[in-house]
Amino acid sequence: MENLKPTWEGSQERYTMLLEGLEDLIQNTTKLGESYEATNMKFAQLIYENGLTDIMDKAKLLKEYEGGFQFMYYSLKGQIHRHKRFRDEVKLMFIKDPVNCPYN
Repeated sequence: MENLKPTWEGSQERYTMLLEGLEDLIQNTTKLGESYEATNMKFAQLIYENGLTDIMDKAKLLKEYEGGFQFMYYSLKGQIHRHKRFRDEVKLMFIKDPVNCPYN
């Protein structure tokens, strides 16, 4: 395989492709988190407003459900934060990459 020097156009295309992919990942993970939260809020409203917590408590599921919700919710929030950090790091690399710097 030949060792080709990357071109400005090739570099622009690759970074753009990666940044678009990260942006898509951020948007979809954000939507997933919002959907997860909304669905669980409806369920929580159902059990708390209709006095169903006693059944959940008897089955020893209430604390487990609440803990599971918190774990997943904050895990998704953390993933979104990490994806945004990845995007910001790639943007910085894009700027610093010598192929993308003008010669003047």
